[in-house]
Formats: sequence, structure tokens, C-alpha cells
Amino acid sequence: MKTMCSRFMKAYPIAVGLIAFLLFPQAIKAQGNAQTFTQEQLKEYFNNRPKPDKWMDPTGKYQVVMEVDPTLEGHTIYHPVDLSAFPKKDKLPVVLMSGPGCDDDGDSFRPFWTEIASHGYMVIATGEPVPEGVRAAMGATTEEDMKAGLDWIISENERPGSKYYQKVDTEHIALFGQSCGGVQALKLSGDPRVSLLGLWNSGLGAMADNADPTRSSLMGISPALKEMLINLRIPIAYFVGDTDPARPNSAMDYDNIKSNVSVVLAVREIPGDAHGGTFREKNGGSFGQVGVAWLDWQFKHSKKAAKVFKSSKSFLFTDKKWVEVKTKNL
Repeated sequence: MKTMCSRFMKAYPIAVGLIAFLLFPQAIKAQGNAQTFTQEQLKEYFNNRPKPDKWMDPTGKYQVVMEVDPTLEGHTIYHPVDLSAFPKKDKLPVVLMSGPGCDDDGDSFRPFWTEIASHGYMVIATGEPVPEGVRAAMGATTEEDMKAGLDWIISENERPGSKYYQKVDTEHIALFGQSCGGVQALKLSGDPRVSLLGLWNSGLGAMADNADPTRSSLMGISPALKEMLINLRIPIAYFVGDTDPARPNSAMDYDNIKSNVSVVLAVREIPGDAHGGTFREKNGGSFGQVGVAWLDWQFKHSKKAAKVFKSSKSFLFTDKKWVEVKTKNL
């Protein structure tokens, strides 16, 4: 299926960031922020920005549009172009995601988000598309931004006149987050409207153990967050890289969860920047494949998708690049 990019809802100015990079290679202003980066950091960032060939042919049956809605500032939406199939012929669950990290960035993971949406999902990414030649602001979002997307889509689904009116399956809402974004998702896991979690290159680990409960800590982590994890009320999956610095955190989280919810920990061999995942690869790479399976099993009750996590013959267990897979309470 081919994809479309709808930007008629909001105009984006041509950025001069690339020119600034060429003239002043020592630093550049990030989008909406006074952060500065070295020439090498910017070169790596721009080289990692995905090209259209990575998202133009997703594997799902739906053609996908990426757009920004003026009533939801600071977010990017991915969904099937034709919404007429929903809800009579198919469900349209929601995935809200923050990534890369807590960056103000709505399209660096476009291949991954397009792949998810092509299988009949609405994806709401925290951050808007980053103008060409500009580096997205790092650490610029919080869980409140993710919550704003959640509040908005539920409201739109109930508002007569909205193109999403009674189209969205608000009984099935997932929170995904990469790195710092995973902590955002975890912090909202107590919201009764949320029914599934996916943490990518992320995990709480021991970060909450030394947090001062009377003070704000890194990413707002507190001992209470660890208690929430221990008594987690909804299924969760961790997908990390083999040399990912977040791998020990995800492994610790897996062991710390004591409730009877389904838990998955899958470790993927990822050359180079393992913490960056495979989101920018064609159709989101292996993360796109397993992300669709996790959603299809939990939200669309696909028996085929369930086997990905339950059968020793599935690609998750037979593909040697998945170097470690652990599950409980499935």
C-alpha cells in the first residue's frame, strides 16, 4: 500500500537550519529550543532521517496519511486514508507514542508509525513533523503531551462533525514510548482508558530506587512509579537492542512486575546504535513487524499474531537475531 502526506491542514515554513549548519558548523539551534549541537552530531542526525522509500510501501492493507490537525497542537497523526471501513468492517484502535526519546519530533519514526497505521490503527505521535534542515528539540515533551493526544482523540470520537466520529475503537488504546518516551508511557499506565503498553529501548530499572520522593527527579521518576510497575494492571512488552544501555533496565522491570498481566521481553541484535532501534528502517524493520503482532494479538484478537509470542516456531523464537525472548502470564 502506498502512503500519502497531508500537510494542507498546516503550512510549514522552509527551514534555514541546513544553511546555518553549513555556515556555522559548530552549533545550530534546535526546533523550538536553544539547544546546540556539534557538526558531527548534526551530520549523524540528518543522515538518520528516514527517506520516503522507507515508508512508501507498508505491509498492511490500508493506504496511510500523515497529517497535523490544528486542534491538536504539537502532535502528528497517522491513520488509514479511507476511514469508511471503520468500525463496521474493522476496528481502529489507537496508539499514542513518544519517540525518539522525549524529543519534539513527529516524523523521525515515520516508517514505523506508517507500518502500524497500515494495519488499521490510528497513531498519534508526540511532536510535529520536523522541517528540513532542523534538528528536533531534545527532551522537550512530557507525559502531559501524550495525555493531551489521548484526551483529544476520545473527544473527537464523540464529537458529531468530526471525521473520526464513532470511527475509533477507544476501548483499545495503547501507549508506546522509546527511551525516555517509555517512561512517559509508564507514568500514564494507571489511566483507566489505557489498556496496553509497549516500551522500546526503555525501562525503569533502578532509576526509581534512589529517587527523592519529596523532589522532582530525572524525567519525574519517583518511588511511586516503581510501585505502579510492580503492580502493573495492563499487559506490557519490552523490545530492546542487544547492546542497548536500556537492556538491563528492561530486564529488571521484567523481574519486578509481580502482577499477573502478560509480560514480554524481546532483545534484538541491532548493529551500530542499538538504542536507536529499527524504527527508521523500511517499514520500521523488525520493530515494526513485532509491534504490529503485539497490537494485533492484544487488540484484534488475531490467533496468528498470538502465535508470534506463544509458539516456539514463530519468527520471534526462530530468528537468531532475536537473541533473547522471555514471556510470562501469556
